[in-house]
Amino acid sequence: MQQLQFLIDMLTKNRNIHISVLDVSGILHSPLTRIEFKNVIHSKNFCDIAKSTEKGFKFCLLCKKLANKKAVTEKKPFCGHCIYGIYEAAMPVVANGTVEAIVYVGNAIADRELTERRIERVCGYTQVDVRALLAESEKCELTDDTDELLKIADVVSDHIKMLHEASPKGLTQHHWLVSAMKRHADSAYCECPTLGELATLYQKNEKYIGRLFAKEMGESFHEYCLRLRLKKANELLLNTDGKVLDIALECGFNNISYFNRAFKKKYGVSPTEYRQKRISKRKKAPAR
Repeated sequence: MQQLQFLIDMLTKNRNIHISVLDVSGILHSPLTRIEFKNVIHSKNFCDIAKSTEKGFKFCLLCKKLANKKAVTEKKPFCGHCIYGIYEAAMPVVANGTVEAIVYVGNAIADRELTERRIERVCGYTQVDVRALLAESEKCELTDDTDELLKIADVVSDHIKMLHEASPKGLTQHHWLVSAMKRHADSAYCECPTLGELATLYQKNEKYIGRLFAKEMGESFHEYCLRLRLKKANELLLNTDGKVLDIALECGFNNISYFNRAFKKKYGVSPTEYRQKRISKRKKAPAR
């Protein structure tokens, strides 16, 4: 039973707040503490829109990097506004003097005028759709009690430590970091973060996590993500009538030439030839 997930679901039921937990030690790598991917990342629509442009994504990544660093370094709870004016509380999960995870409770608005001003100002630089972001901000949790967010984060933090103590300690198939990286790739193959972005997220050295992944998986993180994207492209070519360009974009390939080269290297023919051969085989197959 995923007891931590049950608690998070209860705390957010019928509310617009969002709870996410960043694991920086493997503390969530057990049946009792494992949570859904939507609670590993900022998955609310507001954040998705804010990250919809390259500059917007970089701004949000930098903001989260600074928050993670503050939590790991100071080991104390804090709260405040992100660059777009969304209010969030952060609670480091500290055990034996070490930060094991960081609980974030956000998607809240404490000052609507401040939020709207920030959205309009920052969108002017990031080129994010200001109207879409303002509209989505109306769906965020409006609160006049910001201390409540810290209290919620504290409850989740205490529950994580309790469940971790109760969890059976045994061998797992992969290092927790490798499992976390796989989960990012498996859950969001078309928008999979780079190795550098994951290193920033988990406060680790990029070369270290790259070597660790390659050692345990037998291929680099880039190769793993590419294989997932090509597999999905294969399925779409066979089962849909979508244009090759649209399929490439849907699978995370922003360069059609690169997509064609990668696909041909994997399957021996171009995407167009692959689809045509499959269609021909189906037509020639005897009716049953």
